[in-house]
Amino acid sequence: MRKLELVFKSSDDKLKTMVINYASDTLTADDLKARMEQIAALNMFQKDGVNLYSTPVAAQYRDTQIQSLFDNREKQK
Repeated sequence: MRKLELVFKSSDDKLKTMVINYASDTLTADDLKARMEQIAALNMFQKDGVNLYSTPVAAQYRDTQIQSLFDNREKQK
């Protein structure tokens, strides 16, 4: 499964990652920068007075692969 990870710096200078499971894989760096700026400008993710997604830092796709060692399930027809 391919996930999109958006990394932000919070207003208290800690890194926070927003993970999107079902994202388009055709997004460009410019698209993501613009969207992340929009998310930061919304200022809607607050916890204890800290804006969790204050400044965009990075965006990346992360691929996860499953390596099956054995599978005893019946094959469906």
